[in-house]
Amino acid sequence: MKEIGESFRNARETIGISKEEVVKDLNITESQLDNLEDGNVNAFKDVFFLKEMIRKYSRYLNLDEEANIDKFNDFIFSYTSKIPVDEILEQTREINILESQKNENKIVSPYTAKKKSSSNKMTILFTVTVVIIVILILFLIKYITDKRVNKNSINYNIVERSNI
Repeated sequence: MKEIGESFRNARETIGISKEEVVKDLNITESQLDNLEDGNVNAFKDVFFLKEMIRKYSRYLNLDEEANIDKFNDFIFSYTSKIPVDEILEQTREINILESQKNENKIVSPYTAKKKSSSNKMTILFTVTVVIIVILILFLIKYITDKRVNKNSINYNIVERSNI
């Protein structure tokens, strides 16, 4: 990540753009810019925000955006791949155990308790019934309008023949 930050700083200084201009144009803080150019990943809470900043800053400095994103992805992969899989699995198990214990000890009010699946079935049944009724009404409207059109065309033909 330091390599990306140094390339940003070198490009900015070569072009002759001040930090204040970058801060204003990219709508970021000066500390974010300093941390980005120093390659300080830990200063950013969100990896996706940092990735988007790298993309925007690369575009702003007319650097190869995809190359910088690839370098960043490689950095993130190498950083995260240093965590042993067993450790990740163990932490995942611990989190699941804590969450299940939380749910067991939770006091549930009858007003805030989750509704049972029977209410979901009733909702589905009601929705299906409403849809069927709407379809029947639409067919009835079409039938009535078709009958009127046919009646009008018959009346028109009778009037036309009587005029002949």
